[in-house]
Amino acid sequence: MAESSGSTKQEEIKADVINLSGGVIDTVEADLVHISQGGANRIAASDVRINTGGAAMIYAEHAALHQGAALAIRAETVAVEEGNIGVAVGDHMNVVNSRAGVLYANQAELSNSSSVILLARDVHGNVETVLDTRGAMLAGLISGIAVGLVLFVGRLLTRRR
Repeated sequence: MAESSGSTKQEEIKADVINLSGGVIDTVEADLVHISQGGANRIAASDVRINTGGAAMIYAEHAALHQGAALAIRAETVAVEEGNIGVAVGDHMNVVNSRAGVLYANQAELSNSSSVILLARDVHGNVETVLDTRGAMLAGLISGIAVGLVLFVGRLLTRRR
């Protein structure tokens, strides 16, 4: 078990269990990672729990954030309470009082949360989203047609010269 506290920055830690209280770690590889009031650039673990901290990239089987933030999460189960997520991909998501950019899941349970794009097979709860699954598909279709037309017109104009 590796424990760290303070404001020092460490490059890489590999252990079975990592408890970080304060400070920043560049890369973490472990079975179990607990971060409290600290952060990490990249985390690869079976179970990740962040309380009032953050991470840039999280790869895990289970990821839980409480009043934390993550740029990207890839996990089977993602639980976020009063946090912020850039992109999260997983099988099951439970998001409470949080904000997210993109959520992609088979099953999503959201409560008083908002996302820019939500792509999920089953959605339960109260969520505000800019683009749902249908909206994202429609936006992609329209964007594809628009780009195709611009390229087509560009080729027509370059052929005439």
